[in-house]
Amino acid sequence: MKMHMHMIVALGLVSAAVAQPVITPTNFLGTSEPARMCQNYIREVGGEDAAALRQPRGGAFIRIEGVEFDTYHYIFCDPAYDELTIFTLLESGGVRNPLGVKRYGLPIEPFYFAFDDTIAPSVIYFSYAGYDTIGRFFQPVDVAVTSHGRYFKPESDRMFVLDQVNRRVVKLRYDANLDSLIWESSFGTETLRFPTSLDYADYGDENSGNDDIYVTDGGAFELFRFSASGTLEASYGGWGSDLGAISYPTGVAVSTSEEYPNGVYVTDSHNHRVGRYYSETSGEIMAERQYIFPLSPLPLISSIDTDDQGNLYILDCFNHNITVLTPNLDKVLLVYGSLGYEPGQFDSPEDIYIDGGEMQVCELWADSSGIQSFNIRYGQAKPGGEPLPARFMLYQNYPNPFNTTTIIRFDLPQATQVEMVIYNILGQRIISLISRQLPPGHHAITWNGRNKNGRAVASGVYFTRIVAGEKIAVKKMLLLK
Repeated sequence: MKMHMHMIVALGLVSAAVAQPVITPTNFLGTSEPARMCQNYIREVGGEDAAALRQPRGGAFIRIEGVEFDTYHYIFCDPAYDELTIFTLLESGGVRNPLGVKRYGLPIEPFYFAFDDTIAPSVIYFSYAGYDTIGRFFQPVDVAVTSHGRYFKPESDRMFVLDQVNRRVVKLRYDANLDSLIWESSFGTETLRFPTSLDYADYGDENSGNDDIYVTDGGAFELFRFSASGTLEASYGGWGSDLGAISYPTGVAVSTSEEYPNGVYVTDSHNHRVGRYYSETSGEIMAERQYIFPLSPLPLISSIDTDDQGNLYILDCFNHNITVLTPNLDKVLLVYGSLGYEPGQFDSPEDIYIDGGEMQVCELWADSSGIQSFNIRYGQAKPGGEPLPARFMLYQNYPNPFNTTTIIRFDLPQATQVEMVIYNILGQRIISLISRQLPPGHHAITWNGRNKNGRAVASGVYFTRIVAGEKIAVKKMLLLK
């Protein structure tokens, strides 16, 4: 394996005027547990004998658009049960209501072994004949979806699960008619030895065949790049302490920053650092920069993800907190959390997942192990203290269907010119609701089901189209009389 260096820089902290994130614990399940989703909720919906979520890892959610409501499926790995645990919620009018819990995968008798990340073993490969079968996992540890930041399209979007002991990436699709995950294929068994995390790289075009899967491997001490079809494209790493080495990678995150569109970040727990790597789908992987965590108190870097601003959120399992770094690894924006059991406190945080302004953090090895949920916001605070929206968003109207009036809500992260128009199913313009400059914040407007002449329109499907600066969004509505 060849290792190439490119723009290698070790960075310290510098001062810069960068917006601070505001992290707020949330309760999206609507249960008695204000910010933690764990065993108690599963037993509430499944009964006292329901299998609990013992070791939540990874994390992703798919959001599917509907006429009356949107559906959210939160997917977490549970290596203790060798399954995926899926929480389903229905959203209407900005409110999510829990629907139930499902599991995917056929469990096997667990097999546990220890791994000392201070030693470079020559071989940690084991043969598990009989477990590498369709529908079975052996310690799934991470999951990624192709629909990050947008609605999931069951006909074309996919999800990828890292099956650790079987040394493979499993590709799944969601069948909306069956409300079930369907196994499609797997890859990586000829390459991976002890994979630890994965992330999906969407390069922005409509052809998902051009996208990539990044996998870190704690046995090979490498970062691998696979095509979406499973072909190995490039690798980087090797045991050691210089920047060209990745001694025990525990997490990988693909950049969401426009400034670093081909950036890939890897946490190296043995060397207590985060490295940024330059990687294109047709080129080699090259090291660029690193941030080394202070060794007092001693950190254990367990996972990483990026938010909409491109900032990095790194979990420290030993110190029970999250460090937020800028994309250039040159400034610590925030250290959030501490040891404890209240919302916003952690006990051994092991994994993190961020999509849009939502963040989930998985905790392990305690009676309160579970998943905490948070909102992430940026920008100036309103007079009442509420932070401004971090991104543009058009929400589903409420109520929907409606027969007289409906409320249309949307968020603006900054002041901009806004045009909102209602169209019928033929694409004909019905009425313009907004055509003016609006300030940043959360906005709502009511449509009374009438056209520009004040006449009530007929029952049927209508569309809200909003243009806010360079952003465009469309939502479907149903009027019933």
